[in-house]
Amino acid sequence: MTSLSVQQLFMGVAGATPSIDVGAIGEDGVSIEITSEKKIIYQGNPKTPCYTFSQTQGVKLGFTSIEWDFTHLAYALGAAATYTDSSDLSFAMGGDPIVTEVAVHMKHYMAVTGNTMNVYMWKMASEGGLTIPFGQDEHMFEMNFIAMRSATDWGGTALNEKQQLMRLTRDVA
Repeated sequence: MTSLSVQQLFMGVAGATPSIDVGAIGEDGVSIEITSEKKIIYQGNPKTPCYTFSQTQGVKLGFTSIEWDFTHLAYALGAAATYTDSSDLSFAMGGDPIVTEVAVHMKHYMAVTGNTMNVYMWKMASEGGLTIPFGQDEHMFEMNFIAMRSATDWGGTALNEKQQLMRLTRDVA
């Protein structure tokens, strides 16, 4: 057994396998929230549950990056751009209502040798804004995304209705 677990997070443009390593992540790691709101149909006297179905399903991903990477900041906002001008890198935003969709692959190396959790999120969108702190401590950028329905995975393979938000796998080799 190893003594610690590590996360590695990759992002990229939706529709392609994400290959940009987000780099250093805050000590809280990555969180994934999976939701499913149910509708319960009651019948009879007394009324008893006879049928249940899901009305809303969702997946959220959140993490805190501690690296200044303008591409990641643009993904976190969903509507920004990066530029290289001579020797300067620039980040700009404002005026574009179209949200950039991203693909996310997270690897979580578990505390058991050879066990790795993989989370595949085919298409995600920024859930909100971005705070850029200028203080004495290290910079921390909270990034939050929501999964969007995708008909295909990154290789173009069709996904059925039970796979269109995310896939979680556990490698045990």
